[in-house]
Amino acid sequence: MINSFKKKNNLASMIRGKAVEEAIRFSFASHRDKMSIPAAQNYANDIYYLRTKKFPPTIVKNNALPINTLVRAGINAFAFLKVKTLKNINSYKLKKSKYVYPDFNAEKIELDGKKYNNCCIELKVSGEKITESLKGHVKQCVNYSIKSRKPVVLIYLIFEKNDNKFVKYSSKSRFFLISQKKWYNFPK
Repeated sequence: MINSFKKKNNLASMIRGKAVEEAIRFSFASHRDKMSIPAAQNYANDIYYLRTKKFPPTIVKNNALPINTLVRAGINAFAFLKVKTLKNINSYKLKKSKYVYPDFNAEKIELDGKKYNNCCIELKVSGEKITESLKGHVKQCVNYSIKSRKPVVLIYLIFEKNDNKFVKYSSKSRFFLISQKKWYNFPK
């Protein structure tokens, strides 16, 4: 029972991350001028609740709490990168039969005063500690960088629980620029 509960909790947190990603994509794809942050938050919540309707209510509720703040931080992170439009995502072939897809592909971004064209963006949603998973995510982005021959921006949306009575969660973004040879940390 405990093992199944933990698996469902992990799956619900992955669905939450995918819902945040889809809300950001929907916001920046073709609705940038018409879509507000609350509309994107509603979109993410709708996706999350539709995909988790067969999960236990406590798991659904606990994983849904940071969605609104994550969507807001994600849209603000893309605005910080000066992303105007997103391109259709093309796959990259890693091995004989293995294809990978980055989360986003932006026509133009600007990071640390430098402009990049056709840059892949990988989005990760995490709790307070990212040190355990950072190495694996950097390896994933290095593969994207090798195949696309461009740098990849890894964006972590990190949420943390607050002690505040009214604002339960807050989120921030961390940026990493990863190329084939090296990677840089850009604190925001």
